[in-house]
Amino acid sequence: MIPKWIKDNLKNNLNSNQVFEIVRNLEKEGALPPYYVTKREAREMGWSPGKPFNEIQGLKGKSIGGDKFRNFEKRLPRGRWKEADLDYNGERRNAKRFLYSESGRKYITLDHYETFVEVPACK
Repeated sequence: MIPKWIKDNLKNNLNSNQVFEIVRNLEKEGALPPYYVTKREAREMGWSPGKPFNEIQGLKGKSIGGDKFRNFEKRLPRGRWKEADLDYNGERRNAKRFLYSESGRKYITLDHYETFVEVPACK
């Protein structure tokens, strides 16, 4: 379901396996997959904005996720939102983000919060 949805809605510009893993983890465990760390956790391990994770021993293979998304522009429905990087390769962060709320709604942006597409539940 998720790979077809990505192909149909996002022109395949995304790692469908990662999206499926995130959705499944959120729906079953209530948390992101374990390779995600918050910005605070990353800073405690020596990261600073602009510094690639690949340069920091404890952060290789990790991605930023779990921090609050404040939705200042009100482009998403009201609620408490968190975000996670998508397709991060350990170098410079890209514009792709996965956003999720306490209510269970999930969205993806490929253009750094300019537009959003709602993600269906995992089936």
